Formats: sequence, structure tokens, C-alpha cells
Amino acid sequence: RDAMKSPQCYEWKCAEEIELKTIWDMGTFEVVDQPHNIPLLPSRFTYRVKRNKDGTLSKFKARLVSRGDMQTEDESSTTFAPTSRFTAIRTIISLACQECMTLKHW
Repeated sequence: RDAMKSPQCYEWKCAEEIELKTIWDMGTFEVVDQPHNIPLLPSRFTYRVKRNKDGTLSKFKARLVSRGDMQTEDESSTTFAPTSRFTAIRTIISLACQECMTLKHW
């Protein structure tokens, strides 16, 4: 909200339009009818100013994100996506190499 009230509101609006066009062009989602018994999660934009190495302004970046904090526990079981830290994966690979084990990915 503050970004849209700032003097750079035009730049933020352009960044939003670029993000939406990119998402649409990449086919990230498809429009479907909402099931009557499942509530929708709202989305919002997050904003960040990108800078060059010398500190000068590079671009205004807007990112469309889902409001996952509003998801209830019974809804989250169908959309859970486990992730791992890269250091954990490297540790597992290192241990497997030391023990001459074979790793399988599924």
C-alpha cells in the first residue's frame, strides 16, 4: 500500500504489469472455476528496489505471492510442498559418498 502512495507509484505499477505479463506468458497458472466448498487464498504484491553493484537504481521489482499465512490446517494438506536446504542435500550426498552408498531420487 505504501508503494502505491509513494512518488514512485508509476514505476511500481509498471513493475506489477511486467510481473503479471510474465506469469501469464509462462503459463504458470490456468483459470478454472472455483469449487464451491474450497475458499480461495488471496494474493498480494511484494516490492523491492533492485540496485547495481555501485548502488545505483537498476529496476523496480514486483512479485505476486500467495497469502499462505491465511491457509487453514485442513487446506494445507493438499498443497504442501516440502523443500530442503542445499546444505542438507550436500551433507546427505557427502555421507553417501563416504559410505559408498547409492542415492535414488523420486
